[in-house]
Amino acid sequence: MSTIKVSAEIKREIDRYRRFMLEHEYTTQTALGYSTYLSRFLRWPSRQLNNEVLNESIEAFLEYQRCVNPENHKECRAALRVYHRMATGENFPGRASTMHDPDDEAVAGRFYDYSVNIKRVNSKTAERDVKTVLRFLASAAGNPARHPESMTAHDIRDYVINHLAHLSDQSKGREITAIRNFFRFLKFEGVPVHESIFSLPLSPAVWKNTAFPVTMDMDVFDRLHEVPDASTPTGRRDRCIILFFTELALRCMEVSTLTLDDFNWREGHVTIRNTKSKSDRRLPMSGKLAMATVAYLRDARPGIDERTLFVRFRHCCGEPMGCGQIRGVVRRVYEKSGADIRSTGPQILRRTAGTKIYNAGNSLKMTADILGHESLDSTVFYAKTDMAGLRHVAHPWPCVPGKAGGNDGE
Repeated sequence: MSTIKVSAEIKREIDRYRRFMLEHEYTTQTALGYSTYLSRFLRWPSRQLNNEVLNESIEAFLEYQRCVNPENHKECRAALRVYHRMATGENFPGRASTMHDPDDEAVAGRFYDYSVNIKRVNSKTAERDVKTVLRFLASAAGNPARHPESMTAHDIRDYVINHLAHLSDQSKGREITAIRNFFRFLKFEGVPVHESIFSLPLSPAVWKNTAFPVTMDMDVFDRLHEVPDASTPTGRRDRCIILFFTELALRCMEVSTLTLDDFNWREGHVTIRNTKSKSDRRLPMSGKLAMATVAYLRDARPGIDERTLFVRFRHCCGEPMGCGQIRGVVRRVYEKSGADIRSTGPQILRRTAGTKIYNAGNSLKMTADILGHESLDSTVFYAKTDMAGLRHVAHPWPCVPGKAGGNDGE
């Protein structure tokens, strides 16, 4: 393998980048991997490191990488977003500065209001959907035959093939969902829409991905909270975090925004406030979860005024943990468990917990209430499979002597 020589200036910038990542609680492995993409960017002849044009330079490099190395585009984009934050102190704005047609922006604005006020979609999700729709409408600019009123599912399929080929199947599904919701909004406004659009699949057309939800082996799931070392403050905190996923099937955002004021210790329940549906829900705490929370608060959590439940211990000690730090805890627990867990995030814990709740004999409606779903259609995904029940059904039929196919002793 040939060795790539880099200048002393680039080496210093990469070292500074790695220190920045470690200070913000990225793992050493992630810092090393992201440094590879930063090195490519710093050695790119067209790059400019002036903070005023750094965003444009990164965009141009990502577009170049999308063409020559599409399989690593996602990781490269994540690495350079971190670098942009280190260099400028601000989050990477992406394509927010792209100019759109005023008519497209007007209809996208109405779509946002419809999503938030009528469908009660989370505002951040609505903003993401608006950006997706604006990109979709921009791709059809200047082509009268591709006006939304004349589009069919084939036009959206062509858009996915030609513009979204670099995305994962899951990301494609999110984009298609946003576009389909946009056409539902147009129909709500009285615009004639081709019905084929509402038949678009919302998930990859691969049987192994669509038949059953991705869940974890139940034995591994039930033991996962035992992986953190409960004799250390960090271990007590991490054990408590895992139990909020496995016992209550919370979302990552809901875990990260829990506060000390959300607990009613006398009645033994916790109120989940920062929910996707914008409505609070009250969930009972198991004895295991309550004891772990008390142990964390009494023996591990620093004595600070911060009301957020989970706080950082090392860098920025005492500051609230965001979703990134919560996901980092989950990833480290997966690694320490030694189990074959294909997922790297906390969503598989929520799916497994939701499936476990339903398979315990709870109704679909009760499962939906615990998970915080407004629509039962969302809960069906978590309640598709009962492997124990399926194994029971699959047992061989008992043989009856003297009957056709039975064991008659001969």
